[in-house]
Amino acid sequence: MTLLKKWNLSNRIDPFYSYLHITEACGEGEVYLLDGAAETQSAYKMSIIAALPVVEVQIKDGNVILIAEETLLENLVRVLQKRGYARDVADAAVGAKSVIAGERAVFFPKDAMDFLEALRTGIRSFFGDTDLAPFAQGFLGYVGYDAVHYLESLPKTTIDDRDLPDVRLQWHSAVIQLTEQRLELYSAAGILQQYVSAEQARVLLEKTKQISRLAADWIQEPPSVPAFYSFSSASGAKGDVNANQQTAGDQAMMSKVPETYNWPPTSAPVLDDESPLTEDVSQEDFENSVRKAKTYIEAGDIFQVVLSKRIRIKKRMHHYEAYDRLRKINPSPYMFMSEYPDMRLFGASPEVQFRTSSGRAEMKPIAGTSKGRGATPEEDKRLSQRLLNDEKERAEHIMLVDLCRNDLGRVSKIGSVSVEDFMTVEPYSHLFHLVSTIRSELREDVNVFHALLSTFPAGTLSGAPKIRAMEIIDELEPYRRGPYGGMIGMIDFDANANTAIVIRTIVETTVESSSTYFVQVGAGIVADSNPEQEWMECGHKSGAILAVLNEKPGVRV
Repeated sequence: MTLLKKWNLSNRIDPFYSYLHITEACGEGEVYLLDGAAETQSAYKMSIIAALPVVEVQIKDGNVILIAEETLLENLVRVLQKRGYARDVADAAVGAKSVIAGERAVFFPKDAMDFLEALRTGIRSFFGDTDLAPFAQGFLGYVGYDAVHYLESLPKTTIDDRDLPDVRLQWHSAVIQLTEQRLELYSAAGILQQYVSAEQARVLLEKTKQISRLAADWIQEPPSVPAFYSFSSASGAKGDVNANQQTAGDQAMMSKVPETYNWPPTSAPVLDDESPLTEDVSQEDFENSVRKAKTYIEAGDIFQVVLSKRIRIKKRMHHYEAYDRLRKINPSPYMFMSEYPDMRLFGASPEVQFRTSSGRAEMKPIAGTSKGRGATPEEDKRLSQRLLNDEKERAEHIMLVDLCRNDLGRVSKIGSVSVEDFMTVEPYSHLFHLVSTIRSELREDVNVFHALLSTFPAGTLSGAPKIRAMEIIDELEPYRRGPYGGMIGMIDFDANANTAIVIRTIVETTVESSSTYFVQVGAGIVADSNPEQEWMECGHKSGAILAVLNEKPGVRV
């Protein structure tokens, strides 16, 4: 696999509109977007647009389903067998639907993370001695919160009402890396010629050329809204909004957003009568769970636990429109759009889960939040200083920094864990956060998937001490969390990883042609928590996403 094309840019190319154009060319579900182009303080500014998935891995309760075109699957099965993983004779007609029109192989490994490492090294062997640029080829996807059971012995009593894979990863043949300065297109189509059928090889080459032509066109004229994406226009006309322009409607929409971030919140966000909203946990039940959690805190079991609640909204807005609104209302360092036949997952995460490059690992816990943003630079300065001086926010942040140090310490060389950039204030679109950076050197005997899982889930989504907090979460939350509280991102075939926590996210599921949006938010429960106030905090946190979904389709506010 080699770098296919490289262009230097003089104009900004919008990652999402590029994603839409490639989707139009390749088909829905054939493209994956990690959108790092938001105007934030994140040091990681690269966007990844991956297309043409050739392998999908689904893991559920530790059992693995491997999906690929028949010839490629046979080659993968042989590679895995050499590494000690034999294909099972169990029924392969199981698992979630996949965009890959291929065969399925089932495996029952003792350790799902070791299996993924064997698959990673097996696929890497296809490339021989070829040097791969970081994140040029690898797995894109999510690891859901419930994958914690692969690492820790925890109760499993919550209801699995959506039956989503715990882990869902894909290998895409074509990968675009996009920054403000350059666009690079990488392709595995040439390497795959010897591992797939002749027909699959032909299709991959043909579609890769099509993607290359699209990218070349964008150098001359950045992609505008695709013609089929009519609801992106403020006027309603098709394709008349350039990706680099912000409509008056967009500005009006964003001008309303700060109202959803008032603190303390006076009421929970509610959608209008035309779009029913259902709370999966009633306010009474949630507040009772908070009271129960406080008894565990008083007994000395835990210092903090993060309890979440889930909201479901009957879909009436296309997920492309919802994502387009979300990235304007709530731009974040780690935005993403992924589509599967029975599920869509898109969001605006502010927080790194785990990163590693050449064996150097990094976590960046976010804990501590300001009460909004100021209207002037002077007000911003006062708010950020107030956040830095808030003893409660500082105490919570220090506790979570310690959790990250402990998590990395489990898989790192002795003495290599260090805290850098301690408790700095980072500005986001509607608030400030306290952020620290923890780095370490991974041990040679630890593979990237075990390293990733050792940091999992984030303390900001579980509590402290972490294992006891997760036991309490299982007791007090009625449903499996699914992707919420897990991680999303990319692990490349050289074991580099860049993942974000799945929060501020919408999960769309489709059952018998009926689609539902799920939004999940949590609150950190401590000794002096007020149950009603914690319920209201969850409503406050869901405000930006519900503001997105509250608008009439195709209408700018």
